[in-house]
Amino acid sequence: MSERFSVALVTDWNGTAGPVICNALIQSGFSVFINGPQDILFHLQQPSDVMGKILAQPFDTSNEKEVQETFLNCVNMLGAIDVLVNNNYFWNDAALEEISENMWDEVIDRGLKSTFYCCRAASRVMKAQGFGKIINVISTSAFNGDFTQFAASCSAIHSLTKSFAKSLAPEIRVNSVAPGLVDEPWIDEAGLRDTFTKDVPLKRLCTNDDIAEAVNYLACGADFMTGQMLVLDGGENL
Repeated sequence: MSERFSVALVTDWNGTAGPVICNALIQSGFSVFINGPQDILFHLQQPSDVMGKILAQPFDTSNEKEVQETFLNCVNMLGAIDVLVNNNYFWNDAALEEISENMWDEVIDRGLKSTFYCCRAASRVMKAQGFGKIINVISTSAFNGDFTQFAASCSAIHSLTKSFAKSLAPEIRVNSVAPGLVDEPWIDEAGLRDTFTKDVPLKRLCTNDDIAEAVNYLACGADFMTGQMLVLDGGENL
């Protein structure tokens, strides 16, 4: 088994499965630096036998200067950034003719641009350390084309994943996690569960726990994996 990392930085508490990802990393023994307000610490579960720290500080991932300053703060306070989880998430949708420039820019800025800035800032820290892992949480929209601007952002982020995997090897591993539709209360409220699961071989939707498990797997192990996409769709896109 590979050596367990000590420090993980998670870029968006509000992103897909954010709280569950953070708790999974904490349970695995990580010190965690989270992009979010201080009051989120009340929602985290730190086991008594874990000596790490949990810190929260909000920062704008689409502002490169702020990203760089925050990553340096993380290193100063926790000593390293061994794992970066790019959990950036911003989604909007409209018919093709109704997609405004603002809608497009919001998704690209909050998704693609933010991921690029955070990967570049982390790579400098990790290169200096001689080791690190970057995990980009995206969506199956990256390859099935659902939701035009979101699909474009997710696809581009996975292309970045492959580019960074090549350019940052052998010290740094870079992979992505692509959940399908995530199981949320609105699905039952709208009576759509049967519709959404009928073409899924495993007959259920992806959960936040599934996403956290995949992120934790990449963070704690998978040392011979880089440039890859872990797809969490229950076989829907086979």
